Amino acid sequence: MASVRTQGLVFPIELLGGKHVIADGDDLIKSSIQIILSWPLWTREYDDDFGSRVHEALEDQNDEVLITLIKKFVVDSITKWEKRIELKKMTFERPNNEKLIVDLIYLIKDINIEDTLRYTFYTN
Repeated sequence: MASVRTQGLVFPIELLGGKHVIADGDDLIKSSIQIILSWPLWTREYDDDFGSRVHEALEDQNDEVLITLIKKFVVDSITKWEKRIELKKMTFERPNNEKLIVDLIYLIKDINIEDTLRYTFYTN
């Protein structure tokens, strides 16, 4: 797969030979999406508008209403914070009452290539 021309740190920070690993392109975008989805909105000092509202819904019952909320929160946060991609499709899987797995299919705009990310939310 062709790679996007950006570089940066991914989180959690990886070390190799005592130096931080610089990621590029696709790995950097995936890391960014994971950070956005895992960061609760209104909790980041100096930028409290960063993150997503997903955490607000995770204590709700794992049903179609939860999927609808998660979908809205994911679209809102990714659209706002990850301008390098365009979300194309989301699919949801509920293997049990404690897990909701989301597969994001997105287009990397600079190189016009689709990629996917699987993200697991843990519910109560």
